[in-house]
Amino acid sequence: MIALFKGLGLLLQDNELYRSPFEKQVEHWKRLSDEQIRDEVALLAKAKCQWLMVSIVLWQASSLLILGLITNYLWRDDFHITFTRVVVVVGSWVAILFVIWFMANMFDHTAGFERWMKAFNSRARISSDADSVDEVAEALEMARHYPEVLDYKQAVTANRELRHEDIRIMRELGRMRQHSQLVGELNHIGDDGLRLQPAF
Repeated sequence: MIALFKGLGLLLQDNELYRSPFEKQVEHWKRLSDEQIRDEVALLAKAKCQWLMVSIVLWQASSLLILGLITNYLWRDDFHITFTRVVVVVGSWVAILFVIWFMANMFDHTAGFERWMKAFNSRARISSDADSVDEVAEALEMARHYPEVLDYKQAVTANRELRHEDIRIMRELGRMRQHSQLVGELNHIGDDGLRLQPAF
């Protein structure tokens, strides 16, 4: 269970990191070593198995407890099984499962199944499963054209191999530089007074 709490703590740290400024994300991933990433992946794998087991047990236990209370209420005065009571029990069971599923789905983005997958994918090595050809090509193009993207790539590869999150960061760094470059060119055109003249 210690691994479960450590894994959930790592997910919460990731959540906080993704809400922090982009520069902080860049520095965090630039500092990570291969050994740290391998340790985090191993911890996440162990914690995810425990999380699945605990989730299933809690889900079933809570639904059975609520169902038991409903059944006890329906059969409190007599023990006759009627069609109406059976429909109420089955309908309640389905409704309980739906409500629990809905709550779990809302929780999914913070520490649910989707969040575990995102944590694994961000730390995954570059592969066709995690990174499309277009994404890798865009990161390569950004590294060729913008020095800060190349600097990030060189700083990372000096300590470890590139991961999926590095590709995302390289693309984002390039897009930010590209955006500021386009804005500069747009402002320059405006300063030169190059405006469309009316046709009449």
